[in-house]
Amino acid sequence: MKKLIFVLLFLGFKVSGQSDTLKISLNQAENAFLQENLQLIAAKLGISEGRAYELQAGLRVNPNLYLEHMPYNSQSRELGGLRQSNAEQIVQFQYLLQVAQKRQKAVSLAQANTEQAENSFRELVRNLQYQLRSSFYDLYFTNQALAMYEQEMSSLQQTLGAYQEQYNKGNVPLKDLARLKAYLVTLNTEKQSLIQQRFDDERDLGFLIGAKNNYLIQPILEGQINNADINKFTISDLWSIASENRYDLKSTLTQRKIEERNLSLQMANRKPDLTFQMTYDRNGSFVPNYVGVGVGMNLPVFNKNQGNIQAAQIRIQEAEKLQNSYQLKVEKEVQNAYYKAHQADEVAKTIDSKFSEDFSKLIGGVLDNYRKQNITVVEFIDFFDSYKQTILQYNQLQNDRVSAFENLNYVVGKTILN
Repeated sequence: MKKLIFVLLFLGFKVSGQSDTLKISLNQAENAFLQENLQLIAAKLGISEGRAYELQAGLRVNPNLYLEHMPYNSQSRELGGLRQSNAEQIVQFQYLLQVAQKRQKAVSLAQANTEQAENSFRELVRNLQYQLRSSFYDLYFTNQALAMYEQEMSSLQQTLGAYQEQYNKGNVPLKDLARLKAYLVTLNTEKQSLIQQRFDDERDLGFLIGAKNNYLIQPILEGQINNADINKFTISDLWSIASENRYDLKSTLTQRKIEERNLSLQMANRKPDLTFQMTYDRNGSFVPNYVGVGVGMNLPVFNKNQGNIQAAQIRIQEAEKLQNSYQLKVEKEVQNAYYKAHQADEVAKTIDSKFSEDFSKLIGGVLDNYRKQNITVVEFIDFFDSYKQTILQYNQLQNDRVSAFENLNYVVGKTILN
C-alpha cells in the first residue's frame, strides 16, 4: 500500500483524501502502466527465459568417466584388491565432439526465439496501451456526459420545487407537474446507466495502471484532443511507420528467421558426431597396463535426419506465406484506419468549438422563460430533451474522433496523433 502511494506521488498524481479521487493525465497513466502493469512485468520474464535458453544452448557436452573394479578373483579365490596380481581395474574417459557447428547453430536458433519473445512483449505493450488510452478517453467523455446530466437534473429539480409550490397554491395543473416528475425520473434512469459505464471504465483503467486502491479516477486532458492534425500524414507515411513499429508484423519476419535457422540446424544434424575415448585396463589385456585411445561415430546409413529436414523446409514456406498474408492485412488495416480517422476528423470539425457553451446559454434562456411561464411545460421538456440529446451527440462526435485517432495510433504501432 505504501509502495503504491509513493509511486502515485512520484508520477505526479493528485489524490484527494476526502473523496478518494485520483486525478490523472494521460502521460501519467501511461507511465504508471509501464511501471506497474503486472502483465508487462510477467511478459518481461519471457525475455529473460529466452536468454537463459541461449546460455543453455551454448554449453558444451559434459565428458563421461567410467570406472570398473574386479571385486572377487575366482581363480585365486581372493577378494579383489588393489594388488596388480589379483584384480582388474578399468578406467574409461569419453567425450562427445559435435561437428558441423551444431552448438553455434543451436545458439543462433535460441537467439531468434529470444527475439520473438521481445516481439511478443512489444506487441503486448501495443495492445494494452491501446486499451489504456481508449479507457482513458471513454472515462473522460462518460464523466462529461454525467456532468451534463447532473447540471440538467439540478436545474430541473429547482424548477420542479418551484412548480410544486405553485401547484400547492392551485396555480398550475397536476398534469404539468406529473410530466416534470416523469422527465426527472427518465433523466435519473439514464444517469444510472452512465454511472455503471463509468464503473466499468474505472475498473479497466485502474487495472491497467496497477491501482490497487478503490479510487474514483478522474482523467485530466492536457490539450490532447484538438491539437492532432491527421492531414500531415499520407497512407505511404503511415505504412512506413507501421512497418517499423508493428511488432506483430516483425514477428512474422522473425518466425521465418527461426525456421531458416532450424533448417540449418537440422542439416547439421545429418552429420554424425564423434566420440573420443581413452581407456586404461589393468590386468585385462595381453599387457598388464593397457592404455588405448579410440574414436566412434554413428554410420548415417538409414537415418540421415531426412524427415526433420523436410519438415523444416515446409515450415519455411509456410512462414513465408504467412508473412506475405500478414503484411497485406496490416496494409489494409492502415488504409482503413486512416480513412476512418480522416472522416471522423472532418465531421468533428464541422461543429463550432463554442457550440456547447452557446447551447448551454440558450437552454439557460429557455429555463428562464419557462419559469416566467412564457412557454408551456411540453415546450420546456422538448427543449430540455433536445439540449440533452445534442450535448450527448456532440460529446459522442468528439469521442468518435479521438477513438478513430487512437485506432490509427494502434494500427501503425506508434502514437503519432496525441
